[in-house]
Amino acid sequence: MVLLLRTLVKQQAMKLLFILPLTFLITACFVPRSKRASNLTMATPIEIITSEINEALYNQEAAPIQIDSISISENILILKFSCAFNPGRLSLVGSPMLAKSFPPIRNCKFVVQESYIKQNKDNENPYHGVQYFQLNPLSHKFIKDAPTYLQIEGWPEKILFIYPE
Repeated sequence: MVLLLRTLVKQQAMKLLFILPLTFLITACFVPRSKRASNLTMATPIEIITSEINEALYNQEAAPIQIDSISISENILILKFSCAFNPGRLSLVGSPMLAKSFPPIRNCKFVVQESYIKQNKDNENPYHGVQYFQLNPLSHKFIKDAPTYLQIEGWPEKILFIYPE
């Protein structure tokens, strides 16, 4: 048996066939096994708020928030903000008027319910929040690849939104 192995190992192809599986076996013995997830926890589902075009809501006062960052992932706007109190559920409202340019510019703002402001204004701790908004209703055309700039009050840059499929 040993003589047969020595003969096989002397050939180049056989060396590779012998050494590679042996190497895999040795490394497999020393690589730690991944920890098994016995308690899988479900991620908290996020609430995606549908934005809207509404002249009456747009004419209301903007929410008293400071926008920390805005990003878009597919057709969802992710808003990170801070406020003197918890403003509750914000609404992203667009003006029905469009600026004549290409792509058209729609002015938008975040508004909060006045009843909620009066209830929670006494809280002295600053609040940091994240909310998610569906942008499809703010498009100027509901066809694939239709571009629209969103000029959000309180954010210095225009945001390019391209309507998805």
